[in-house]
Parts: sequence; structure tokens; C-alpha cells
Amino acid sequence: MSRNKITIKDIAREAGVSAALVSFVMSNATSGTKYRVSSETSKRVLEVAARLNYKPNNSARALRSGKTGTVGVILSDIANPFFSEIARYLEDQAYNYGYNVIFASTDENPEKFNNAVKVLMNRGVDGLIVVPCAGAEDTIRGLSKSGVNIILLDRTIAGLESSSVVLDNRKAAESITAKLLERGARIIDMVSYSMNISSARERERGYIDAMSAAGLAERIHIERIAHNSYGTISEYVCAAKERGVEAFMIATNTLSLLVISEIYRNGFNIPSDFQVACFDRNPLYDVYGSGIIYVRQPIYDFAVNAMDLIMAHIRNGSTIDTKQIVLSPDIIG
Repeated sequence: MSRNKITIKDIAREAGVSAALVSFVMSNATSGTKYRVSSETSKRVLEVAARLNYKPNNSARALRSGKTGTVGVILSDIANPFFSEIARYLEDQAYNYGYNVIFASTDENPEKFNNAVKVLMNRGVDGLIVVPCAGAEDTIRGLSKSGVNIILLDRTIAGLESSSVVLDNRKAAESITAKLLERGARIIDMVSYSMNISSARERERGYIDAMSAAGLAERIHIERIAHNSYGTISEYVCAAKERGVEAFMIATNTLSLLVISEIYRNGFNIPSDFQVACFDRNPLYDVYGSGIIYVRQPIYDFAVNAMDLIMAHIRNGSTIDTKQIVLSPDIIG
């Protein structure tokens, strides 16, 4: 066939079926929509489409369906191994649905978050999966009220009724603090972020629960570090040693790497000087061979559940109820 642009009508003529039936087959193959077409007919149509090198007109399809086949994902830090792994799995899951993903990263900056939202909405994404950052709550509430399909990932927003996928952070933090107590530590500091995000606050509650249950409420100490203001960590580690601190429960992977580095940089060791419990595994733990306790988060489950939820919202719109999925932690050490 000599024409440069192959259309659905060309495929229909070659396959001996109607153009409408070809459209149904293509929709089944690319968007996951299930029209009733026999497997034999579908196979014949797809073989003809492949032989003719048919390229779908995505713009035309978007105009007809009102959908672009894209999902926007806003993460807090794409360089963070936790979020980069989630991004990879999200992309895989989107592909299974016949969708593409556009990523953005905020570095916990609400202005960057707002800009990312504007860019993605201008691109016409069918839905958003977002990691809320402090200061972006009003933007997210506005999106939800305006009917944007949105899923909260890793964190929630107080008072917002939205579908979400999070870890049971309180249970996770309580469990790893309890592990430190089992190993004999009694003066345990928690290192957390000062920014107001739900995951950090829930982990703080878990630490407080464990210390209180052990009768050590008077020894509760939470050192809150401002994001991207890490210059005081070295001073803090040295001061903690002077106070007789025996262990650290650290709220995030990024903070744990910083604290562990400063422990060794200041001539201390793990576990002889400090025991450590934290979130997410890092190869650094193997280097030091220190038996660090950590929470292994179900990263694949984060991605699968988030993509399943956003696709359900995209397909069913306002008729679908919000759903909150809480994943269980796995404690290693």
C-alpha cells in the first residue's frame, strides 16, 4: 500500500471488518478498555495493523475519548533511592495499562510542587499521583475539589478525603524502636525532619509509643532537622555522645545516611558507640557491617496499588469511592 499515513479504514479494508470493530480492537490493546471482540478477529486485525505499520493518532484519540493516556507523578526527590525505585515500578505498571508517565520532582519545595502541577495539567494528564510536600496542602485540596483524579503516595493530608497509599509508619517506627530496646539501649534519640509531613509525624508517634511502653517517657528526645540544612548533624552527634545517647532511631533514608556518616567521621563506631535503627536499606550498611536495624518498605506494592487506584479513578470518575491503602512494614535486623 503506497499511502504514507495508514488509517483505521485501511486496516478495516485489509482485514475485512468494519472500521468501528478495528477501533474497538485498538482500544482494547492500548487503553485496557474491554470491548467484546473475538480473539480470532482481534488477532487478525492486530496482524494487519502490524504489517501495515499502523501508528495510532494519539491526538485524535484524546479528542474522542477526552483522555491523553498519560499520568503525572510528582515525587519529592527523584534522586532518593526509595522514590526512584517507586518511579521505575510506576512506569512499568502504567505500561501494562497502555499508559505513559510524566515525572516531576519537588525537592520538598511547595513552589516547585505548584509549578509541576501547572505543567502537568497543561499537558492534559488524565490523573496525578503525588507525594505531598509541606506547604502544598491547599494546592492539593483545590485539585481534589475541582475533580482532578489524584492519588496521595507515601503521605496523607489531614482532613482531605482522597485515595492514598502509605506505609503503616507508626507501627514501623514503634517496631524498630522496640528492637533497639530489646538490644539493651535505654537512651534512644530520634532524628526526624522539622517539616510538617504526615510520615514524619506518624514515625515520631511510633517512637514515643515504644519509649513510653518501656517506661522511658522521660528519655524521649526528638531532634528535628530542617530539610537541606544538615550542617548541624555533626555537632548533634557529638553532643548526643556527651549526653550518653546509646542509639538513634532515624526517620528517613536520607537522614540515616547523614547521621551514620557523621558517626564514623567523628571517630565513633556502630554498634559499640551507637546503635542505629532507620528506614530503608542502603549498601552503606554492608560496608560498615554494623547490624543496623531497618524498615524494608514494600516499594513494589506502593507502585502497583497507586497505579491501580489512579486507573480506577480515571475510568470511573466521580462514581468511585476513595480508598486508603496502608501497607505493612518488614523489619530487618
